[in-house]
Amino acid sequence: MFCAELAPDARAIRRLQRRMDRQRRAGNPEHYDEKGRIKKQGNKKQLRWKQSKRYQATRRRKAAKERKLAAHRKSLHGRKVHEVLALGSTIIIEKVSYKAWQRRFGKSVGLRAPGMFVELLRRTVASTGGTLVEVPTRTTALSQWCHGCGRRVKKPLSQRWHQCECGIGPVQRDLYSAFLAAYLDPAHPIPSCARYQPYWEGAEARLRAAHECTTQRAREGQVLPRSLGVTRARARLPESPGEPPLEPALLLWCEEREAWAELLEPPLL
Repeated sequence: MFCAELAPDARAIRRLQRRMDRQRRAGNPEHYDEKGRIKKQGNKKQLRWKQSKRYQATRRRKAAKERKLAAHRKSLHGRKVHEVLALGSTIIIEKVSYKAWQRRFGKSVGLRAPGMFVELLRRTVASTGGTLVEVPTRTTALSQWCHGCGRRVKKPLSQRWHQCECGIGPVQRDLYSAFLAAYLDPAHPIPSCARYQPYWEGAEARLRAAHECTTQRAREGQVLPRSLGVTRARARLPESPGEPPLEPALLLWCEEREAWAELLEPPLL
């Protein structure tokens, strides 16, 4: 989420971090061993690091970049929250552990901050008089459950499509989970086959249209999350028109030079 908007700021911060590391190594060569690792000190003795003026200036630039990145991320979160609330006053989401996500996808979660987004969504829904329902993932298992036959089949994270032997699918896994969550009873968040049958006939076409829309966005060059299962196809660039045409006078001059450069054969007698 928000990868394309936040990636430039994140790359700038990484460049400043590498610059700070080079400046720290240049100013404190005695603190590193022959392999470039920080020397270990015994007896809880801390190393005293020298900080040059250029290092301090780079550190201030990095802090400013991080403040701008946090403000930009907060602005994107607020915009997305209002887009979600424009769709309805009752929001149903899965209650997941973002700390577990951070242990597995540390950099990605730290950049996008999904927990902060959900907290902002919760506060905004409460202030506008809406309802936010968080359903547990262990009991619902929306991405593993099929409403056609009622079976629950565990899928690996690499499998992004739902297709069952009962005839349901193929349909994108996340879109199918959103369909199941949309018609879930908040009072009894346990999927039921009879509850989804009247809605599936019209919802299947909408889910396929939504997937076609995301595929078109990927073809146009927009970067989408890999969890959608859409190939990251870039937009086809127009063919290069080649070098610009020469002016008539310049073209004539070039033809004369080529004519003079050719070897002239003696006329046949």
